[in-house]
Amino acid sequence: MGVFKPLLPAGEQPAVLRCINTAYAAGIGRIIVVTGHFRAEIESVLRLEAPEVCPVYNSGYRQGMFSSVCTGVSALPSGQDGFFLLPADCCAISPDTFTKLIESFSKNNGSYVTRPTYKSRRGHPPLIPGRYIDPLLSYKGENGMKGFLSQLPARDVEMETGGTLLDMDTPEDYVELLSYLRLPVYPTPAQCAELFAKYATPPEIVEHGKHVAALALKIARLLEACGEELDLTLLESACLLHDISRTGADHARKGMELLLREGYPKAAMLVSSHMDASARQGDKARQGSAPLLAEAEILFLADKLCRRSKIVALEDTAKEMQRRFAHDKEAQKAAKARLLTAQAILDMLKEQHGIEVKHL
Repeated sequence: MGVFKPLLPAGEQPAVLRCINTAYAAGIGRIIVVTGHFRAEIESVLRLEAPEVCPVYNSGYRQGMFSSVCTGVSALPSGQDGFFLLPADCCAISPDTFTKLIESFSKNNGSYVTRPTYKSRRGHPPLIPGRYIDPLLSYKGENGMKGFLSQLPARDVEMETGGTLLDMDTPEDYVELLSYLRLPVYPTPAQCAELFAKYATPPEIVEHGKHVAALALKIARLLEACGEELDLTLLESACLLHDISRTGADHARKGMELLLREGYPKAAMLVSSHMDASARQGDKARQGSAPLLAEAEILFLADKLCRRSKIVALEDTAKEMQRRFAHDKEAQKAAKARLLTAQAILDMLKEQHGIEVKHL
């Protein structure tokens, strides 16, 4: 993901708080949150929003997730019948997931690891009998928690919905999880304006984004008239925000991270690719996926064509880049590659759809 997942927004609350509140809604009274990376940040949120939760710090968190599992399990009170284990980014589960697992666990006298499934695929969280605490803490085998659980007798409980399978390992996963929860995955234009104010975005960057958005929407509407299906609101928001982190190095990556932290993963993915659409084009061509021209390519092209509030021919931009990077061959090479990609997109617009951008 590239950003700290437990504090990513899932609606009006960070993922870790959504997990905690879901557990409370299911009647679970004792919750331990194992911290490590960004300890201070997550413990601050817990103090303010979930003071009843017990935070436990794993000083060896760099050793991997199993070390955090053991830290949390070691903090359990003695005599537990069982315990749930839930990664903080698996925040799409419902209270029913907990209650159904508890019912099955109790029905079988706590004899089995009880696991949720959806369409026969296992998800989170497993409910683990307390008698396995000591064996878990002494486990030295392979594959960490997965390896340990694979040795134990288990019972599966089929769920009616797929939230148990969802996590946030990648931006694409984050989009799927928020969509499952019926939450927005990109901002509205009004929310873009709020982000500009929040991050004190320079006026010239805001204006450039508006010009890029205007051109991109013209192209997109022509493509829609040719039968292409595009998300114009997504395209507009990504165009408006694509340079929101322009003041720093690697601004596409930083812009993506900013938008992920704000809870807008679909816009973040477009912003991350606005400096290099060639890789996406190559992947889609090899996979035979359609359309080759989608929101990312339109953003990329519009960004390269809009300079100083007007459409500028790629040839003129190439000459400017050659002068600008006359003493930096690597930068000159990268700029040339981007302009070649933009030309390829222009050619596709003309050859496949008869669209000539210079006439817009």
